[in-house]
Amino acid sequence: MTSRSISKRIAYLSTGGLGLLLSACYLALASRLPFGEMDAPGAGLFPVLVGGILGFASVATIWEGWKAARTEGIDIPVGQDRLRLFKLIALLALYFTTMPWLGYSLSSWAFATLLMRLLSTLSLLRCAAYAALMTGVIYVCFIYFLKVPMPTFALTF
Repeated sequence: MTSRSISKRIAYLSTGGLGLLLSACYLALASRLPFGEMDAPGAGLFPVLVGGILGFASVATIWEGWKAARTEGIDIPVGQDRLRLFKLIALLALYFTTMPWLGYSLSSWAFATLLMRLLSTLSLLRCAAYAALMTGVIYVCFIYFLKVPMPTFALTF
């Protein structure tokens, strides 16, 4: 694998800055949800915790970038590896944009199937079977045990 190098300092500072921006937006949206009571937490509690953890991790990333030597570098992929990285990013974007219309089950199954196919040498049928198993287990854990509402199929024209 051949690679190119970019400054570790710049990479960490920009990644941390982007994470901090995303955290702030996520926390602003989460603050609109009800927090509930101590004995019955509301829908806003978990997103606020996630946003806080993301903010903390982003500040830590910025701190690491600030301390990094200007001469240190990070290898970025080129060629086939870069193409695979861009496919992964596109797949994630597609997953998050289709979930409101296709629902959790269908979009997660399709995402997991395509992701496994992209990152492994398994057959498409085997990837689809593993994805169905994973989606089912996560569905049962979150919907039935944790009572977390997930998006449902709502494709309208």
